[in-house]
Amino acid sequence: MKLESLINKLENLSRTLTRAAFLVGFFTLLSSLLGMFRDRMLADAFGAGQELDTYYASFRIPDFFYNTLMASLISSAFLPILSQYLHKPEEKNKAKNDFDFSQDTQNFVDSLVTILTFFLFAVIVLLWFFSPFLVSWIAPGFSPEQQALTARLTRIMLLSPLFLSFSGLLGNILNLRGFFFFYSLAPVVYNLGSILAIIFLVPHFGITGLAWGIALGAFFHFSVQLVPSILMGLKIRFRWDPTHPGLIKVLKMMLPRSLHLGVLQLNLIAVTLLASVLPVGSLSVFNFANNLQSLPLGIFGASYAIAAFPALSILVAKKKKARFRHEFSRAMCQILFFIIPLSTLLIIFRAQVVRIVLGSGKFDWEDTVQTLNVLGVLAISLFAQSLNLLFIRAFFALHDAWTPLKSGVVSLLFNIVAGVGVVRYWPEIAPFLEKNAHLSGLKSPIVGLALIYSISQIITFIFLLAGLHQYIKGIDISSIKRTFLKIALATFIAGLGAQLIKWFWAIFFPLSSFLAVFGQVFFAGLVSIAFYLFICKTLKCKELKIIYDELPNFLKIKKNKA
Repeated sequence: MKLESLINKLENLSRTLTRAAFLVGFFTLLSSLLGMFRDRMLADAFGAGQELDTYYASFRIPDFFYNTLMASLISSAFLPILSQYLHKPEEKNKAKNDFDFSQDTQNFVDSLVTILTFFLFAVIVLLWFFSPFLVSWIAPGFSPEQQALTARLTRIMLLSPLFLSFSGLLGNILNLRGFFFFYSLAPVVYNLGSILAIIFLVPHFGITGLAWGIALGAFFHFSVQLVPSILMGLKIRFRWDPTHPGLIKVLKMMLPRSLHLGVLQLNLIAVTLLASVLPVGSLSVFNFANNLQSLPLGIFGASYAIAAFPALSILVAKKKKARFRHEFSRAMCQILFFIIPLSTLLIIFRAQVVRIVLGSGKFDWEDTVQTLNVLGVLAISLFAQSLNLLFIRAFFALHDAWTPLKSGVVSLLFNIVAGVGVVRYWPEIAPFLEKNAHLSGLKSPIVGLALIYSISQIITFIFLLAGLHQYIKGIDISSIKRTFLKIALATFIAGLGAQLIKWFWAIFFPLSSFLAVFGQVFFAGLVSIAFYLFICKTLKCKELKIIYDELPNFLKIKKNKA
């Protein structure tokens, strides 16, 4: 069998929204499991201490650069403009393969790649020189030695946005053609880079080996999309044309999107800055909890948003408003179908999840208590975080990047003002919450910062929903309400069942071993999910029917062409 034929068969798995979301979700699950395995190895080797605080702080500058400038250019601005080019009349009779573009489209892609390459290398060189200064601003609470180490790790990690930017460009071209397999596989091999670094580099180079693992993972991320793209006929040549009309459109659309992503990154930088003045390990606790809640967020929130974005962009280009509203509401309901019960289970089993994933080596009980409390607070806003991913992409498909920016500014201002207040007054707030809400382990202000972050996500959700109202007039609101009520009822029954099984299991099986804790989560989770699906089936929830209809097609590779 030719390699090209195998690639096409694999890509046939993602020819509808639901099947594409399944595929992205499956690989996101696999990637998240590897990520949890990586975090367990980190917790075992370092605990929630100074070294990991330094490691996580080292992400801020590379992530800010990539997410603010590169992600806005590559994904949110490039994809909608490319979709317009691909639906011009001259593209309809293209031959040979899915990537045999018309000359106009090819010139646009080539010009963008050329400008991107020049810009990437120029900015990375500048960031390399100014890293020590930037680190002293981002983490003012770190000691001089810790700041110097953070700057050194940051310089190594600057290789990551270089590879991820080109990988993102390839991934969006693949997505717009309905190819999601290798795009979805890329995060899996990215996490493998970190795991290999922990096994082979950390014993010899210490925390510096972790930074090289990030760079290695980014290279894997790029390579796994480059090879199939070339084999499927994608051709990119360097072409210096900074005045190309398509490039000008991308840059105009990129500005508000970059500002919006910059605001989102400033939210995380604000958490880093405030956490740097808190007790040692606070930043590590927040990142561990955030990584754990990212499992359902990535599998269902991000996967449906990623899968829906190309389709929504194409429908806008074709001016099919009714179809746009249908696809948008369908994606929104399917996200809620998964994320509401999973966030409920995550809150119920937050202690068990933290113990199973992180509870070993230097990660002690105090670290566990702080992490589970932060995790529970973050999970409250999982529904908002998930829908925000879809809402923002819907705005970008509609060529409106200003509304997401406004929502981000509101969220950032709330995060900073409330975050400073929490750090200052948390010693007075925590005892009140522990006494009246019957909670424990709230003494660290990092729990308060997590609460502020969670509330800011809900504020963003409300702002974006209000902004979308004018675009989605005519959408069947009553149908969405009915769907939500069915999901809420099924989740309540499933959550009640999970809580009861959790209590009875603890009575008969002392939770003093890994197997006992894992068995409690596995059995109670399995039964509660069965309850949830049964109730949804009884209530004739259409989201469940969509999954039943698509699952058989997803599980077998078909020869059909899109």
